[in-house]
Amino acid sequence: MPHKIAISTVSMGWHPVHTLEEKIQAAKQAGFQGIEVFIDDVDAFAKSYGLSRVEAGSLICQSCADAGLTIVCVGSFDNFEGEPTPLEDRLQAATEWLDLAGALGTRVIQIPSNDNKIAIGDEKIIVSDLQALSDLGLKRQPPVSFAYEALGWGTHVADWEESLRIIQLVDRPNFGLCLDTYHIVSRLWADPRAHSGMRPGGHAALRESIQRFLDTCPKDKIIYVQLSDAERMLPPILPGHPAYHEDRDGVHSWCTYGRLFSFESEYGGYFPLEDITRAWLVESGWSGWVSMEVFHRNMKDERFGPDHWARRGRVSWDRLKQRIGL
Repeated sequence: MPHKIAISTVSMGWHPVHTLEEKIQAAKQAGFQGIEVFIDDVDAFAKSYGLSRVEAGSLICQSCADAGLTIVCVGSFDNFEGEPTPLEDRLQAATEWLDLAGALGTRVIQIPSNDNKIAIGDEKIIVSDLQALSDLGLKRQPPVSFAYEALGWGTHVADWEESLRIIQLVDRPNFGLCLDTYHIVSRLWADPRAHSGMRPGGHAALRESIQRFLDTCPKDKIIYVQLSDAERMLPPILPGHPAYHEDRDGVHSWCTYGRLFSFESEYGGYFPLEDITRAWLVESGWSGWVSMEVFHRNMKDERFGPDHWARRGRVSWDRLKQRIGL
């Protein structure tokens, strides 16, 4: 099965005039086959029509069907595992998300690793929480899966290998992996706080990680892949930089300030993406949904609307195919 391409709704503009309806049409016109529906877009759509989330989900589902778009997932269901609140309350919130997924007609909910600094790090608790979540999804007909993504600044799970370890311990058929080039490359190779933009030893670290992926990652556990590059920060993200936050890791601050579509060197993109994308999409033999998920400060600007970002996302995909021989 060839790869199918999607784009996240959050990656097509953040200004209030950048409506979900426009984003759906922009994705269609750019030739995408699917979209990731971001919860903020659901909430904005629901508010504009005076609807509940689930009611909004049904209308969004129909709009996407009319546009010929598959809803790949809904996300992101944040800070679940190890959260120091009653599990019962968190499972109730998850039930509402499962209802929304059903209304949207998607079978996947994205769940990032917990980045709450007071999250519990006991592995048994993390695994038990995620098993309880997965079991809720298994009770749905059809079952709903959870795509677990290691945030590069996650409190206890911050790289793909640790997220895979947790997935294997959870051991549920509906709990799998979301791979994201930003979180991996920014953690192993790039450094927005360095003048060079790179981490010492980054080339070797990334190369070795790619090889371990090819050697050890079970491809049937990959639910989908997300692609993005990032703008080299000159000056670096240090005190005084507009993206700097004293209480945030530099990679976290960079995430919503300067992420770009893959291979956008004309905008300052500089990640070494050829080897990692070739490994994921060609050498591994894996095929499935590949989504463009980026965040950039210009998304707040009304002038840069959904059509602008969707076109750039599609150009990025075409460049990637040419670079890696896909």
